[in-house]
Amino acid sequence: MSNFENFDLDELTALARLDIEQSRVEQALGKLKFVLSTDAAPTEALSMAARLYAQLGLFERAKVLFERYLSIRPDAVEEEFQLGMVQLDKGESEQALATWEGMLKRLPTFPPGLFYSALILNRQGKMAEAIRNLDVLLQTAPADNLYFGRSKELLASIERGVVHQLPTLSQAYQS
Repeated sequence: MSNFENFDLDELTALARLDIEQSRVEQALGKLKFVLSTDAAPTEALSMAARLYAQLGLFERAKVLFERYLSIRPDAVEEEFQLGMVQLDKGESEQALATWEGMLKRLPTFPPGLFYSALILNRQGKMAEAIRNLDVLLQTAPADNLYFGRSKELLASIERGVVHQLPTLSQAYQS
């Protein structure tokens, strides 16, 4: 392992980003842990580490870092969505739904938020609300958007009376 003191925090964060891009998870995590142990960690390192912890299935650690990131950048839609996914993976579907509903108030056409909130609403038996979210997604997202096709499938199954299982974050990352 290299001596991290030879690099400044921005350099280590950039190197960790490269490690992640090249699937060198252990090296990335080592750099990010060092960066986050300082008082002057770049905000980007919080998001990177949170995503890495989520991918590793360390959801509580991911949740804490996403929350810390969002306390600094409250309008960060992608991290807010990811926080909801971590909450969902922790079995906190009510909290995930609340996170996404808050996000959708600011960005009402965000496809992943609309889709996953519709999944939860479907599981809760709130079909009209689930269908409304899917309709918004289908009216606003381009047809080549990943969630457009998924929403059409979910809408068709809701109309057939099928209740879907909630995917996990690790499944979402594989999509």
